Amino acid sequence: MAVPTNRSEFKEVCLRALGKPVIRINLEDDQIEDRIDFALKMATDYHFDFAEKTFFKYKIEKNNKPERIYRVNVAEGGTLYQNTDTVTVSSNSGSNAAISIQTCANGTIQTAVVVEAGDGYSTTPILTIDTSTGSGGSITADLGGWVPMPENVLGVIHVYPVGGAFGLGDMFNIRYQIALNDLYTLTSVSLVPYYMAMTHIAQLQELLVGQMPLRYNRYMNRLYIDMDWSTAPDDVYLVAEAYQVIDPSLYPRIWSDQWLQRYATAQIKRVWGSVLKKYKNMAMPGGVMFSAQEIYDEAVGEITELEHELIYSYSLPVTDMIG
Repeated sequence: MAVPTNRSEFKEVCLRALGKPVIRINLEDDQIEDRIDFALKMATDYHFDFAEKTFFKYKIEKNNKPERIYRVNVAEGGTLYQNTDTVTVSSNSGSNAAISIQTCANGTIQTAVVVEAGDGYSTTPILTIDTSTGSGGSITADLGGWVPMPENVLGVIHVYPVGGAFGLGDMFNIRYQIALNDLYTLTSVSLVPYYMAMTHIAQLQELLVGQMPLRYNRYMNRLYIDMDWSTAPDDVYLVAEAYQVIDPSLYPRIWSDQWLQRYATAQIKRVWGSVLKKYKNMAMPGGVMFSAQEIYDEAVGEITELEHELIYSYSLPVTDMIG
């Protein structure tokens, strides 16, 4: 059996499993590609071999703070605007934000840029374009309090603390003082007192500060961190522990996964049977009866079995179920 190493070879393996070239698979190429995409989506959502743990770093900027304008979006481009037109930021809170626009040849607004993020905005401000010629344009603003995440990130499980109750990175840090005064004796004395002291410090940190609550939705690609952003100076890196989808173009062994091949084949078979059901009980040469309903029913049964296998054999257990 040929082992597929790319998408084209994978598709041919699935079609041969259905009978190609002896049997003609009556489907348009886009229909087959859609089913392969769906099979990949199911695998990346639930199969532990299709995702990997990673550490994502992001440099915190001024506009990441919750009460500042992170970015602006062009909702409607309009016409006859000029680059010299100004944008008024209206809000019952906050100040000092500045927005500029860039237009194309016919005056349609193409981009809007945050020149100054401002500060103190507790609610999303309203942006108004001051112009003497343009019309129909509209831009909106998004406040900070979040960091952007790559599209291939499935979920974020932990963010390493940016600040803490006991300080970071200076000579008054408790860990620094312990290492400064006692590190030279750690090779000749028991490590139990040091371990107990670090455990006690971690317990105090947990009791007094606690973990930073996270909110992440992969369809928004935004990681909200409900923390005191004043403890996060500008240009400091934030590190998040996350799971990301494995890219088949970088790791082609994905295409050789047996579950994926069987599931994609069953998905193609279901659509094939659905298309052919209009030829119910069609007579073939030699008096053989063609039943598309059986093809469809077989495919539905195979899909149900494979999805059960995916959930109970290849999915990681829910965190609350891990002892």
